[in-house]
Amino acid sequence: MEKIVDSFLKENEAQIYADFEELVNVNSFSSNLDGIEEALNVLVDMADKKDIKLEKVYSSKRARPHLMFGKEKEKDYFAFIGHFDTVHPPQSDFNTFVDDGEIIKGPGTNDMKSGLIVALNAFAILKKLYPNRDLPIKILFNSDEEIGSTDSQEIIESQFKNAKAGFVFEPGRINGEIVTKRKGIATLDIEVIGKPAHSGVAPWDGINSLLASCEIIQKLEKLNDYDNGIIVGCNQLNSGIARNVVPPYSKIVVDIRFEAMSQKDILFGAIEDILNKKNSLGAEVKYDLHLNRPPLEMNDESVELSKLYIDTSKKLGYDCKGLSTGGGSDGNFLSAMGIPVLDGLGAVGNFSHTKKEYTKKDSLLYRTKIFVLFMIKLLEKN
Repeated sequence: MEKIVDSFLKENEAQIYADFEELVNVNSFSSNLDGIEEALNVLVDMADKKDIKLEKVYSSKRARPHLMFGKEKEKDYFAFIGHFDTVHPPQSDFNTFVDDGEIIKGPGTNDMKSGLIVALNAFAILKKLYPNRDLPIKILFNSDEEIGSTDSQEIIESQFKNAKAGFVFEPGRINGEIVTKRKGIATLDIEVIGKPAHSGVAPWDGINSLLASCEIIQKLEKLNDYDNGIIVGCNQLNSGIARNVVPPYSKIVVDIRFEAMSQKDILFGAIEDILNKKNSLGAEVKYDLHLNRPPLEMNDESVELSKLYIDTSKKLGYDCKGLSTGGGSDGNFLSAMGIPVLDGLGAVGNFSHTKKEYTKKDSLLYRTKIFVLFMIKLLEKN
């Protein structure tokens, strides 16, 4: 079977790079809905040439389109998950595919259009290897992962609840690592309401919301526990209306990360205790604490899957290990449903979300091969 995989990749190498170039050159910034539609159509055509029928799907909100294969499958399937939106807006000067020899630069090259190419070609090869078998594979490519999957989360949770395992094609890390754990993500927006006063005439008549915010921030910062994977990042503070006015209003924006759901209630409780207790200046505090993504945690099945993938990779001569990261993905939602997940299965690159973003060119091919041989082992067991 390995010879068939090698033959496919060799015969289709030029087309794989051409498809990648076409997809990268479509601006699919999350809020650029025209670009999202164009990228969607490119993916549909690309898949259709491989006899993979991607269909447009919507959540109940019908806010934006996503793509799915195998919607009719209800159990005993493997989930392939990816996204085609990026963080680079149309007006950016970083909007072009550039083949720079060993690396390919451009918006979404690493995060994660290269992963979509890997997923589609891996599935095409598997179809060639098992022509008479209805492969137990269900695919979702969504268009809003970079903005929290606020629309597609519903689709993930309803359509993939019976998956045997979830495979997420976010980029492999720079040394070829896959992602086996991700932190949970929560957002905290705090409004601190004080009282204005003339800062030169009667500052004592005011309530300084900026000072009250600093008091709150100091308390929140003490909740950081890096050794146990807890991050409470007070990353934005907006306050004040003029130099000579006691600031009557402030806003604090906080990014929260944690490793396990078992930490959530204790952490959230500590945050709420700080915000619900009266501060020393008497400012009013309002807040919105919201879980954005649950953590991606390992279970016994995901441990075994990671061992199988790493072993497959190493037998082909590619160093690989699993790692934990602070960033979230759609794999977090699958994990929260008890589904074993492997993430970071896409091509290898670096500098996601920056103008230095790139993918290692040859990794489009060898990561496809690794994943196909990994899937063969799974399919032979099932």
